[in-house]
Order: sequence, then C-alpha cells, then structure tokens
Amino acid sequence: MEAIYIPIVIALIGGPLMWFLGRFDKRNTKQHGQNMEVLERVETKLDRIDGKTDRIDDKVERIDVRVSDLESSKAPIRRKKIA
Repeated sequence: MEAIYIPIVIALIGGPLMWFLGRFDKRNTKQHGQNMEVLERVETKLDRIDGKTDRIDDKVERIDVRVSDLESSKAPIRRKKIA
C-alpha cells in the first residue's frame, strides 16, 4: 500500500467512528456551566485575598523600614531621669 492511501483509510474509518461516539457522549454541559460559575467565584475571592495580602505586605515593609531606620540612627535614646 502506498503512503498516500494510509491517511485516507484512517480518515474514512476514523471519521464515522468519531461521529458515532460523539452521538453517545454523556457529558453534562449544564453541570459544566455551573462548575465554571463556581470556579469564577473562587477566582474572584482569590483576587481579593491577594489584594489584602499585598496591603499587609506593604505595611510590614514600611514597619521594617522604620525599624531599620531606628536601629541605624546614632541618636541616643532619651530616657527619663529617675529622681
């Protein structure tokens, strides 16, 4: 058999077979749509959590900068004199 006939034979056999299997596909497209809605809600919640985490990270970074500034300053710490 020549090489040109092999893809043609595969297409002639595979095409009707795929059509036949597609007719009996039992996947639930309604349930798939509902699952997509749930995934979108989860993604929205994750985006909000990411935003909150970023704000907390910014606050921690500012505190770290303030602490490092205090540690690096050579100004003496003022203490009250005990009488």
